Amino acid sequence: MKKKYETSHSHLMLQQLKIFVLFGFFLFSGFVAKSSKLEKGYEALRIYNYFQARKLFYEIQNKKPNAYSSFGLAVIFSRHDNPFHNIDSAGKYIKLSFHTYIAAVQSQTLSGFVIDSTAILKLADTISQKMYRNISGLNSINAYEFFLQNYYLANSKLIKEVVYARDEFEFNHVHETNNSDSTKQFMVLHPQSPFYREAFLLLESQLYNENTFIGTAEAYISFLKMYPNNNMVKTAHEKLFSIYRQQKDSAGLAFFVKNYPSAYQTIEAWKLLFSLSVKAFSFDELKSFVNKYPNFPLKTSILHELELNKIILYPYQLNDFVGFIDTKGKFVIKPKYDAASDFYEGLSVVSKDDSVFFINKQNVNPFSKIYSEAAVFKNGIAPVKQNNKWVFINRQGQTISRFYDEINELSDNVYVVKTDSKYGALDHFGQNIIEPKFDKLGDFKNGYAYFMDKGLYGFISKSGTVHRAEFEWISDFSAAQIAIVKQQNKYGLINVFGKKILEPLYDQILRTDTNVFIVILNNQYGFFTSAGCFLTPIAYDYTIENTPQYYTNGSLFKLIKKDEQSFVDANGRTYINFGAYQEINFPVNGLLRVKLKNKYGYVDRKLTNVIPYKFSQAQDFSDSLALVKLKENNAIITIKGVEVFFTGAEIVKISSHYFSVNDDARSIINQRGDLIYTEVDNVQKINNLLIVTLNTGEIKLIYD
Repeated sequence: MKKKYETSHSHLMLQQLKIFVLFGFFLFSGFVAKSSKLEKGYEALRIYNYFQARKLFYEIQNKKPNAYSSFGLAVIFSRHDNPFHNIDSAGKYIKLSFHTYIAAVQSQTLSGFVIDSTAILKLADTISQKMYRNISGLNSINAYEFFLQNYYLANSKLIKEVVYARDEFEFNHVHETNNSDSTKQFMVLHPQSPFYREAFLLLESQLYNENTFIGTAEAYISFLKMYPNNNMVKTAHEKLFSIYRQQKDSAGLAFFVKNYPSAYQTIEAWKLLFSLSVKAFSFDELKSFVNKYPNFPLKTSILHELELNKIILYPYQLNDFVGFIDTKGKFVIKPKYDAASDFYEGLSVVSKDDSVFFINKQNVNPFSKIYSEAAVFKNGIAPVKQNNKWVFINRQGQTISRFYDEINELSDNVYVVKTDSKYGALDHFGQNIIEPKFDKLGDFKNGYAYFMDKGLYGFISKSGTVHRAEFEWISDFSAAQIAIVKQQNKYGLINVFGKKILEPLYDQILRTDTNVFIVILNNQYGFFTSAGCFLTPIAYDYTIENTPQYYTNGSLFKLIKKDEQSFVDANGRTYINFGAYQEINFPVNGLLRVKLKNKYGYVDRKLTNVIPYKFSQAQDFSDSLALVKLKENNAIITIKGVEVFFTGAEIVKISSHYFSVNDDARSIINQRGDLIYTEVDNVQKINNLLIVTLNTGEIKLIYD
């Protein structure tokens, strides 16, 4: 029995061994077969037999996907030199290759192709770059999300770029939607977004607008109570103060100074409350005011400052120094400064011996501080530079902001600032509206400014809407919100929505003072309107020395061909034919200055000659007067051709109604030709004021 059992057991072991060997044979055969197909597939791929390679890789994939056949398919689909090129499919198979490879890491070299983690990630990155070029043209949230979900094997720099593009697009959409709920949602969904800080600032602005849109004092008070730390608090203070100031509301002003003592406007509110309450400046009246408002901070200075505010002073330069004169031409502050500004909010910025400081109208430095640079006060604040850093101070000379490397002059109610080598922007109260993140940021004009990022230009609105950097250069935006852009060394036009209204195909584009652009190509020019159409073909002779104003006044357009001139109107209709005159100029005061037979004359809008062609030189009419030259004499004529003044000396227009006659005695005459002053040493102009200094040193003021 025992022997029989042993025989039986040995037979069973033999049978199991046969089965194991047979199984191993089949397993080895399958591996060899698969390896053989892989080798053949990569050999076919090596010699660019994409049909055979794809067929073999698919056969392996259909049985069981692996890293190596998936990699081969990704290579085929990623290449452009075969009919199977498809970046979507390439992305699908490189992901499959990556995940199956990391499940069982084993590097292989097949017909010269090394398949390992480095090769897989390198191919994945190449495929991702190609897909990014495709989806960036679509420029949509869905396209960017698709990329991030399916091409996550791309290098970190590209992933970051796509995240930025997605968030920029979505953030701009949030701007367009412009409500606090959508902005909050963006912040919740994208807490790590590079636009998070800007979204925060936008949210602050939206909360302000949504709670104060009715513009009542109650609305601003409610906002200030609900959001005391909001970035728009200073704006709310300004609006509330403006309401009380406009309404001359003493009770409102008293409420303001009590509840908002740190507001920039508090001192002004106190001053106004004082002026509304104290009329006669009697002792009893002053005592009553101080008793009613014991916290009044200007007990000792208010009367003095109110009196100073009544004084009007003008900067006046004598030789190399600047001082100030009053309305009678008398010196109040003697000329001793190297430079001086007008008085703004009661103070002037003056410089002397490389020191800059503020003075009041008594020539006193109220802050007792010296700066290396400073700008004038506006809205109760002024930027100053000290120890190589810029900062804002208030009307009491106190520092009220962080330090900056640069602060530009106020433009479009925005300060552009630089900190840590990056540029951002503040509003006119010094509040942060655009985070410092740009390599360069231009001054805001008409609501927009250019910025530079990585050597390219984009643009941004004051509210923070960004158009990505894609231009070699961009101009300021016009009043019609159109800018000139440069791409591939050619110029075009773009609007604030990012739409190209004129493709960059031209050698140069010039902006005029109106909503018309001069487009130049191959030294020929034509006119293009901001409405998006050409007024004329590009077919006229361009001369670089002429300004844009030489070519158009906005309603008429000068065409030049072979030294002949013509006018067309805004509808393209010919107003003056080529060859009619040697020179034509735009109408002023209803008359056009033209040249015929080498003499200047004037014609009306019907081209009827109303002032004969007799002048060797002539200027356009201005304020119904024109300067002309007849033989060796100069004259001032009216629109009827009547001479109001005639002289052999030079005549220069110095203001709307006054002229300088530069003879030996140098005289000032008015528009009627009357002599006002003679023996004039110099004339300085400040707005509509002429400050005339006579040879005797006497100063005369002429208000034009």
